[in-house]
Amino acid sequence: MQLQLIKLIIWPKVRSYGPRIITFKKGCVNVITGGSRTGKSAIIPIIDYCLASSECQIPIDTIRDHSAWYGLLLETDTEQVLLARRGPEGRDASDHFYLMRGKLLSIPPFIEEANEKTESVKHMLNTLSGTPYFRLGAADDPRPYQERLSFRDLMALVFQSQEVVANQNILFYKTHAHEHRERLKNWLPYILGAENLEVLTARQRLGVVQAKLAQLRREHQKLKAVSSSWISNMEGHLQIAKRYGLVDESYEVPKDAAPEDLIQTAKEILEVRLERPTPSSQQMDQATKKLLELEKEEDELSDEISLARKRLDDIARLKSGFTAYGGAARRRADRLQISQWLEAIGKEAQECPLCGEAKHEKSRDEIRKIARVFETVEEEASRTSEIPTSFVREETTLKTRLESVLGRRKALGNRIDKVLAENKEAKAQFDRRQSMFFFLGHLKASVDTFQSLLAGGEIAKELALLEEDERNLLKQVDPQGVLRRLEAALGIVAQKALKRLDTLDAEEKYKRIAPRFSVSDLSLKVLSNDGHWHFLAEVGSASNWLSFHIAFVCALHEFFGEQSESCVPSFAVFDQPSQVYFPKTTRTSESEDKSQYDDEDVRAVIGIFKTLADSVREQKGKWQCIVLDHARDEIYGAIEEVHEVEVWRDGKKLIPVHWYS
Repeated sequence: MQLQLIKLIIWPKVRSYGPRIITFKKGCVNVITGGSRTGKSAIIPIIDYCLASSECQIPIDTIRDHSAWYGLLLETDTEQVLLARRGPEGRDASDHFYLMRGKLLSIPPFIEEANEKTESVKHMLNTLSGTPYFRLGAADDPRPYQERLSFRDLMALVFQSQEVVANQNILFYKTHAHEHRERLKNWLPYILGAENLEVLTARQRLGVVQAKLAQLRREHQKLKAVSSSWISNMEGHLQIAKRYGLVDESYEVPKDAAPEDLIQTAKEILEVRLERPTPSSQQMDQATKKLLELEKEEDELSDEISLARKRLDDIARLKSGFTAYGGAARRRADRLQISQWLEAIGKEAQECPLCGEAKHEKSRDEIRKIARVFETVEEEASRTSEIPTSFVREETTLKTRLESVLGRRKALGNRIDKVLAENKEAKAQFDRRQSMFFFLGHLKASVDTFQSLLAGGEIAKELALLEEDERNLLKQVDPQGVLRRLEAALGIVAQKALKRLDTLDAEEKYKRIAPRFSVSDLSLKVLSNDGHWHFLAEVGSASNWLSFHIAFVCALHEFFGEQSESCVPSFAVFDQPSQVYFPKTTRTSESEDKSQYDDEDVRAVIGIFKTLADSVREQKGKWQCIVLDHARDEIYGAIEEVHEVEVWRDGKKLIPVHWYS
């Protein structure tokens, strides 16, 4: 991501003073040098605050007391972005931002009011950097810190604050906090290019597929258990079917019958008309003929009631559609009615009724076309303005017939109840038939359930499709491939870091073998004399710690600059890297104003600036470095690609003296 700093701005509370503007140069090493208590260590907190940090670490008192707004002018490949934030309110970071975007922006003398909030600025920065919208895992992934990558997470790779730049235990900014540390660890494979959007998308889909698979498999196991019980009780089902006369009395269940055969037998039973199974002659002798006749008549009445209700529903739908169509036609006619008015005006005047010109020869023809359409639509609207009387007549007839049939069925029900009350045998036959219907319903449900479990069943088909999806998605996610690509990327970064160590003040033995980076620990490892790999915390000397920090950060930004796409901003800020040495210089003569470098610490600090300059130069300015340090220009003045931004000495500071004096 090409995003570099052009200006840092502080607007004072007293508007007449005008803003304090610090200008940086793209694609080089920018140095702000100065003494203690001049504001150098406030630069990183100010940049971080303007980039939507949730907290404000800008030093209190002098800086906060006299500053109203803090801002950055950023530049991408396509535009400039002015991003300013109001000063904190007590201990709380402000939610008020001012955002301006364009090809070439100027700095306003003061900011009147905010136009953005923190969340919208974070969203803008996420979009600008191209961070993916996806989480690392599925929505129901129980693992912590799987939320989407944010632009804010990338600040760990940008800032090397004073307490981090030579720290043997912490390699990245703010990773002493557990949440920041874990999120960076989880997202490093993506940041380093081992994963891409296709992998993240496949992982999201894989989570959904696997969750559905787990659910279906549980259902499948449950249904299989139910089906096993059903198969074991099939003989009992068939014996009951024999008693109801649904199968021949001579039928016996074959031993070791296949499930498909049992299903087929059950289907043949269900093919009997459920409403009226044909009883045997023996069963007919036992049944009450009168009750059978009444039940048959009741079935006929039920069919007639169903038919009448269906026709009433059809008429209701037709009426509704007719009314809706008529309303639409009337609305069209209302919209086109103006054509009649225009046509009437056109007949009375020579000019075009629309614009007043006399040269529009075809204007009246066009208006007549519209008028003819209006006439057609108006005719349709008039035809559908009222529901045809035939609908009403048919509806009335059907309602009358339905009421009559319902009355007849009620009377028939009373007759059946009377027969059952007078004849115990008839009641027993009726109850038996009701029981048979319940049995057939239960049998049908059991057959449907078991059939879905056999080859070709719906659940089996769905499981097969999901398992195929899972296999394809696992190939896309390819955890082993991600691991290989991550190791390859880290190998490239390690070799770049080894190259940068060559001009830094690390022990010679550490310049022969490239360090290793542990993603799980967010730390570097070096090879010891006894052939074992040890963490940086186990290595002695602050000069070694500083050298590895600078070399590794340079290597990372070189790597990001060589990628076709990277979401990491292309700048890094180092706060007082020379703190390990605190070099002193001695001048040979005031007239020559040259420094005599007779201290190995001085040479080590020169190596810091040379290393940073070499990295920026070899990348052809693809990344920008900002150094805040005590070191004077005698240290870095002769190094190309080093741009001295400002010197904060002799009363000059971040906050101008006249703001508070």
